[in-house]
Amino acid sequence: MNVMENFYLFITVFCGIFTLINCTSIVKPRGIAFERASLYVPDKDFSCFDGSYIIPFSYVNDDYCDCPDASDEPGTSACPNGTFHCTNAGHTSLVIPSSRVNDGICDCCDGSDEWANMLRKGTCENTCEELGRAAREEAERVQKIFVAGHEIRAQLIAKGKELRLEKQNRITELFEIQRSAELTKNNTLHAKETAEEIEKSALEKYKIMNDEKKRQENEKEKLKDQNEAFEIFNQIDTNKNNKIEEEEVEAYATFDQNNDGTVSQDEKDYFMENKKEISLEDFVLNGWIRLKQLMLVENMDAKDTELPVDVDNDRQVEETEDQDENEDDSDHVEDDVKYTESEEFDESQYDEETKLIIEEAKQARNAFEEADRKFRDLQREVTHLQESLNKDFGPEDEFAALDGECYELSDREYVYKLCLFDQV
Repeated sequence: MNVMENFYLFITVFCGIFTLINCTSIVKPRGIAFERASLYVPDKDFSCFDGSYIIPFSYVNDDYCDCPDASDEPGTSACPNGTFHCTNAGHTSLVIPSSRVNDGICDCCDGSDEWANMLRKGTCENTCEELGRAAREEAERVQKIFVAGHEIRAQLIAKGKELRLEKQNRITELFEIQRSAELTKNNTLHAKETAEEIEKSALEKYKIMNDEKKRQENEKEKLKDQNEAFEIFNQIDTNKNNKIEEEEVEAYATFDQNNDGTVSQDEKDYFMENKKEISLEDFVLNGWIRLKQLMLVENMDAKDTELPVDVDNDRQVEETEDQDENEDDSDHVEDDVKYTESEEFDESQYDEETKLIIEEAKQARNAFEEADRKFRDLQREVTHLQESLNKDFGPEDEFAALDGECYELSDREYVYKLCLFDQV
């Protein structure tokens, strides 16, 4: 091959490369991504992407918006709804509104959005390589965090599966213990009920004795009240005609409740129920009750008058202390009388056999309470474990190990506390 042939070959290759470069720059108009370059063919009319118009290719990027969808002006700011694609070689590509094209601000790191101002106002510095390097370093840092997080998650998954297995095994173990505890509870319940039946039978005779004693005391009180009523009636009945008349009421100072020296008509009517006279039978059934109330008020007024202030206060303090002591004693009695009424009686009257029966019943109750408490504790533990197994700790139980863990955040005067799967 001579020199001339080599020259022609060189010219042919050079022209081919130049044509390819030239075609590439033409096929890819400014502001278009590489993947959409095939939609722009220089030797054919351009069809708007929305199909509204077909225009000559020379209208593309001519700084006049022909297509409603702005597809004919990807590299200018002619269309208000258009977009511009920044290639940003060495960094991440970017799509910006076409209104930012040639606005004097470099939005693309390669400066391609300010193509018309490069000569007039200076070239935008291409910072894509620097930004890309920083972005890659940041991506690498984030990737390391993800890798470390993945390793931690793998450890949490293993721990979560271990905890789930432990809880399942513990529930199985508790079910066996619970069956035994329930049997013990039932046995102690039967023993308690049997002992209490024996105790109830043994105390029945003391209950009868106690009821009889109370009845006799009530009879005595009733008889005493009747005797007092007869005595007061005879005091008021001064003419001894077995009737209380208005004149006799006027003479009895107790009926003078306002202490004005006379018994008013209202005071007489209150006692006599608007009657002119009261028989002994009416007095015992009705009048005596009203008179006792009047006498009670009279006695209270007399005490208030006789007692000095300091003595009255001391007595009130003593009465309050006595009342508190009685209330405390009554609380203890209510606690003791949980199963039987044995403490209502005087224990000194029990014989040795009865005392032994009461002690055995007490021990049976204590044994049942202990067995019942253990059974309920087991139930609570099983319920707690089952609730924990039903919680959503993630698809692979990766958060199970964090159940109950608490974290705090201090923000000025406030402290926020988060307990995972529990409360905030």
